[in-house]
Amino acid sequence: MYKLSKSISRLRIKCKNEPHGCAATFPLSEEYCHSTACLFEPVACPHQGCGAQVLRRDLETHAQRCEHWRQLCPMGCGTLLSLQTQAQHNCYRQLRQECEAQRQTHRAIAATLQRKMRKMQNTMAHMKRQIGLICESLEVLDSQEENTGETSTTSTSSSSSTSSSSS
Repeated sequence: MYKLSKSISRLRIKCKNEPHGCAATFPLSEEYCHSTACLFEPVACPHQGCGAQVLRRDLETHAQRCEHWRQLCPMGCGTLLSLQTQAQHNCYRQLRQECEAQRQTHRAIAATLQRKMRKMQNTMAHMKRQIGLICESLEVLDSQEENTGETSTTSTSSSSSTSSSSS
């Protein structure tokens, strides 16, 4: 059985990619190794969204022209480039535009916060006035109660003295 297996693995075969142009012949045992490196093997384009099947030998050329090609800027600015934007891309201009957009956003936020702060300050001033008025009202009520309390104490003591004298 071993000899038969060894004999079969030595049989020479043609590459399965012969219709695509590969003329290689090799022992059956080397088929896997050849197919992983065969330049005539159809492979999928590595770019997301592209479903093209191209021969391995043409993959690099296709990848450079593929409309689905995307890459982060090699200068490190973080911009995702495509074939259309790569030629016009300028990191300095891009970063300057992003910085200005952030400044405008920050200015808008600061203006909103200032408006809210003024509104809160006005509300606090109004509340202080209201508290002041409430305190004044309480003081007036306290003084009225004291005056009413003194009057009733005085009238109670005078009526007690009157009743003691009559006895």
